[in-house]
Amino acid sequence: MRILVGYDGSEPAKRALQRVADMAGPDDEVLVVAVAEMHARAVLTEGAQLDPSELPKRRRDLEEANAFLAERGVEAETILAQGEPGDAIVKIAHERDADLIVVGHRGMNALERILLGSVSSKVVHRAPCDVLVVH
Repeated sequence: MRILVGYDGSEPAKRALQRVADMAGPDDEVLVVAVAEMHARAVLTEGAQLDPSELPKRRRDLEEANAFLAERGVEAETILAQGEPGDAIVKIAHERDADLIVVGHRGMNALERILLGSVSSKVVHRAPCDVLVVH
């Protein structure tokens, strides 16, 4: 089975990573995806730009996730993507033919989900495979 897990270093993401460590077998392939987000510029005509601090943060997240999994005997491939996290996770799941996506749930209320967007909701509704949302 090819298992893709979204990881951003948050507590919900750590719970998702723990679940993957618990469930991954020796024949499973684990892909850990961290997404450097684009942020809208003040002047809309300039479009969205990558915050320069995002890439080093996400690289550290991937190193942390890889070390966590390695301590538990799970080998993983790490993938650094750019863009909107939900879209990037779904795109990589399509490209890599994932069998399962695992994401953490932040516990946002309805208004927060509307204003901020929910990565887990987007993934659940657009994924090409099964999705496990870890609470």
